[in-house]
Amino acid sequence: MARTRRFFWGWSLALWLIAIVLTVSVTPRTVLRYTQWRELRRETAQLQQELIALQVQERTLQEELRRVQTDLGRESLARQRGWIRKGEEPLRINP
Repeated sequence: MARTRRFFWGWSLALWLIAIVLTVSVTPRTVLRYTQWRELRRETAQLQQELIALQVQERTLQEELRRVQTDLGRESLARQRGWIRKGEEPLRINP
């Protein structure tokens, strides 16, 4: 009986030591992986926000392009840039 108890105690101690060694050796890698995962998750969220902003900008530019491709749109853009037609005289208002 004493021998069985001593045998069980020895195996129990060995298993506990193995569990402790595995826990200590795996923990830093787990923390590193978790840290990398959090960083990637934050970066992904930031990139998704940038993507949404770029998509909005793309839509705005597409609308501007469609507007400028018409005759009226071209004339409007030219007038915004200060161009005038041949024969027109610019109107200057002095404050």
